[in-house]
Amino acid sequence: MALLKHPVFRRLYAAHIIHIIGNEFTFIAVVGLLHDLSGSGLSFAAGTVFRMVPYVLTSFFSGALVENWDKQRVMITVNLLRGILVSLFFFISSPTYLWVAFLLLIAVNICSAFFQPAMQVAIVSAVAEKDRLTANSLLQGTTSFLIIVCQGVAAILVYLFSYRYNFLLDAACYMFSLLILLRLPKIVIDTNSSLATSFVARLQEGFRYIARKKDIGQVLLYQMAERVLGAYYIMLIYYILQERGEGLYVFGLLDIPLGLGGVFAGIVVTKISDRLGDKGVSAVQGWTLVAMGLSIYAVFHITPIFGLAAAILVCSLASYSASILSVTKLQRLADPDYLARVFSIREMATMGSFSASCLVLGYGAEKVGSAVVSGWLAVFGVIAGFLWLWTRSRLERQVADM
Repeated sequence: MALLKHPVFRRLYAAHIIHIIGNEFTFIAVVGLLHDLSGSGLSFAAGTVFRMVPYVLTSFFSGALVENWDKQRVMITVNLLRGILVSLFFFISSPTYLWVAFLLLIAVNICSAFFQPAMQVAIVSAVAEKDRLTANSLLQGTTSFLIIVCQGVAAILVYLFSYRYNFLLDAACYMFSLLILLRLPKIVIDTNSSLATSFVARLQEGFRYIARKKDIGQVLLYQMAERVLGAYYIMLIYYILQERGEGLYVFGLLDIPLGLGGVFAGIVVTKISDRLGDKGVSAVQGWTLVAMGLSIYAVFHITPIFGLAAAILVCSLASYSASILSVTKLQRLADPDYLARVFSIREMATMGSFSASCLVLGYGAEKVGSAVVSGWLAVFGVIAGFLWLWTRSRLERQVADM
């Protein structure tokens, strides 16, 4: 693929692959750690909140800071810190130190909030606009494929050994990713932003810019709705480990259809987006929310494990398709001067929705059961999907009448 011959994108892609491999090993290990230390369904939700809320709050201002920083140094520093912090999970073994696990989750995700806007600016600066959908699909498809492979391997390692070694593997991956980024060619950022502009002024400009650009605001609202639905995953943890009484390795294996859906999404979106045009893409976005709502309901009402896996696959395909299309739209709609701020605000909005939804769903699952809560999510997904379709149809009519 021609994109992989590009010296900047090739190294960004390789560094992304390596750290995603580590992330997948760590995710199942964190679930296992919280399960061992507390065993509460609410603790899974709390773990997600302790990961996401610091990420959300830091994303509020990270884009405005990263904008005038060296993007390569930001990504290198973040991976160094994450590698050190993740390795410390290995030493937590007593419920007395549950608070330390939450503290480490907070610290790791504060660091991560600086990585995403830096990488997005680097990609947009290095990749031509006509190639960005392909780049985003390649990143998402590869990420999803790695979920399949790594969660399968992680499940086997958890079954045969202790999940604790996964933390050390993740730390090693961060360090390897760091070494790749050290060889990243100089990134030339096309921007007219003044270095003398104050941080507060840039932050305020970012929010005013999004308020003016209604198309960007609508995409952000759409992604917030998709992330509310995506929070069903925290409920899945409780459902598998507590309500069904399955082993941790079963939960790991169910990440395989989750990753497979992302691989399919990367392939399908690349093939259909050019033929559909903006109107067709908007229609696909609406129907993906409807599909997510219905498949989430199926996940918690299908007893056979293979049926459950099939429902997860459908939900994953819809979710990742929505994400790829939305990210590509934002990259196209946002001016280069505001790109870092737009994506940091996007992270704040979408991950804020996700973390709040995780807390509500975790609490609801423990109180009334996952099956009941999945019904609420299904209704939300269907309504959100049809609302998006209606608003886009109305906008198209307005444009046609002008």
